[in-house]
This record gives sequence, C-alpha cells and structure tokens, in this order.
Amino acid sequence: MLTALLLIHRSAIDNGAKHMPLIKVTDVAYPTLQCPDLDIQEQFLVDFGMHTVSKSDDTLIMRGDGPQQFIEICKKGEKKFISTAFKADSMEDLKTLSEAAAFSDIEELSTPGGGFVTKAKDLDGIGVEVVYGIEDRKIDELPKPFPTNEGGQINRVNQLKRFNKGDTPRIIRFGHYGINSLDIEKSLEWYNEHLGIIASDILQPPAPPGEDPVTVGIFARLDKGSTPTDHHSIFWLNAHLVSEGIAGLNHVSFEMLNIDDVFMGHELLKRKSEEYGYELEWGVGRHYQGSQIFDYWRSPFKQVHEHQTDGDYLDNTIPPQIVNPMSDGDPDYPEFGPSQWGAAISQTFGNKEGT
Repeated sequence: MLTALLLIHRSAIDNGAKHMPLIKVTDVAYPTLQCPDLDIQEQFLVDFGMHTVSKSDDTLIMRGDGPQQFIEICKKGEKKFISTAFKADSMEDLKTLSEAAAFSDIEELSTPGGGFVTKAKDLDGIGVEVVYGIEDRKIDELPKPFPTNEGGQINRVNQLKRFNKGDTPRIIRFGHYGINSLDIEKSLEWYNEHLGIIASDILQPPAPPGEDPVTVGIFARLDKGSTPTDHHSIFWLNAHLVSEGIAGLNHVSFEMLNIDDVFMGHELLKRKSEEYGYELEWGVGRHYQGSQIFDYWRSPFKQVHEHQTDGDYLDNTIPPQIVNPMSDGDPDYPEFGPSQWGAAISQTFGNKEGT
C-alpha cells in the first residue's frame, strides 16, 4: 500500500495515465457540521473569531474576515460532521466530476454568493461537495498583520504594536479538514482519483520485527503544479487507533492573520471557557508536520476547531515523507513528533467524542 501511495505522488508529477485524477481542485471551501443548538454554536464561533452571516431555525452560516462569503455552515440536529467542500477550477471541471458515478448532477447553491455544486459521499460516508462560481464578498482590503522586527531585520519603525485584551481573533480563511477514517490509504486513493489530492507526510511508526507497519495518519495537499499550496488541506487519522473505529470529524482548522491572533484567541476562549463550556484540547504549540502554530478548542458539543498560522507551503515536486509520529521526546527520533514546542498532545485528541 505504501508503494501505491508513493506512485500516486509520482504520477501527479509525471502525468501518468494510471493515476490521472478526474479534476484537480484548487482550494478548500467550508465544512458543514451539525449540532443540537445553533445559539450555543453561534456564541462559540463568534468567540472563536467568526461573524454571523445568517441564522434560521435550522441553519447557521458564519464567515471570517477574508473575502469568502462563509467558512462554516452548521445545521440543527444531532451532532455530526456532514461534509467537506472544495473549489473546482472551472464549470467544465464541475461538469466532468458530475458525470462520474460517485457524484450527483450539478445543482445551484442557495447560500450567499451563489454558485454551483456537485455532491458525493467518500468511503467513510462523509459528504463531499465540490463548488464553483461562489462570488467573493466585497471588502475594502484584507486585514494586514503588523510588520515584525526579528532576526536583525527592522521592518517596523515608529509604529507601536498594540492590542486590547478583548480583541476578537481575526480569521482570514478556512484552512483544512481533519478526518478520522476507517481506511486512510484508500481514502487518499479516492480523493486523489476524484479531486487530485496528493500525500505530503505519511505517519508510520516502525513495526515490530516480522510485522507490517501500520499507517497512523496521512497529511495530504492539493496538487497545484508549480504553484505552492498548504502542506495539508486534509489530514486523515486512523479511526481504529484514535476513535474506537468510528469515522467522522477529527477537527476543522482556520487560518489566522498571524501569531498574535492565535494567542488572542487562546486567551479569549480561556476567559470564557468556564461560562460557556469551551475546552482547550491542545495548544499553543508549533507542529512538525506543516509547521503551523496551533491551538485546538472543543466547542460545547465537543467538535474540535483549530486556530493556526505560519504553515508550510509546498509545490508538487516534494514527495511524501515517511515519519514516525510516536517519537516526540524520543532521542532516537529527535526530528519528529506532534509538536516542535509547546503543549504535549492531549490524550483525547481525535477521540470519538468529537466525531
């Protein structure tokens, strides 16, 4: 199976016919979750850094500070991860995908910004939406971080850096999906075949003598050719190891303006955690795989949301790396582990409570 994963990456570069995807998506779009109380979810997401676009009896739509019309949808009902969403490059790509057996006919979207969508279910039964033509909302300009003075490079002169304790963290875009999957290798194959997703890092601890290694997780990214893209747009974890064999949500991640916003979000959520039932899951720290500065919080419904910034960008020439995920603090594997600095990974990360 590992050889097959490496071949998927190789063919993405060589344009080998065996693994040519139907289309190559160009970005992630938004998650759709389900939770039992939209008022409680709205309060959490506002404190997390989002703004309410609309709320009805059965649907909550939230946005960040970037141009995306929305970055999370929540439906009212029993807690559930309904679907991922990705952006197609053209209406022609959307049509190509809709003609595949796994995908539906094209429909018009009724959400802000309009556009079109084709839908499928992945191998874990999680919905997959591929959209095209959603118009960005009109904003004067993107928020800009303060210049930094570091490493002897002076970029900020006569400009004092000041924040207020109550400032809401600024989210600039939706970042990636974390999914607990029943078969992560086959999930990568399915997403590669249909959407052109390729592996960045494969988490695989050394196997005992005479046994085959078990893949713990796969970080995967978009294939945008020579154009750099996020180290991962989707991260699969082995559900048999982390969530008692239950597939579903691991986490959803949102890119912040900069490190100040990650820490401001941490402080704000910590101050409100007792009143509203927010739980710090893991953070603040800096990942190895992807290098992001991260901070994970559980909503009152246990669904994990991540603030992250300063992640790695890769083009499609970088092959997958095989890494040992269990080596944090192990002197035999000093270069690997869940985080480079910061809090140790929580014992509940990815468990079935959040699925």
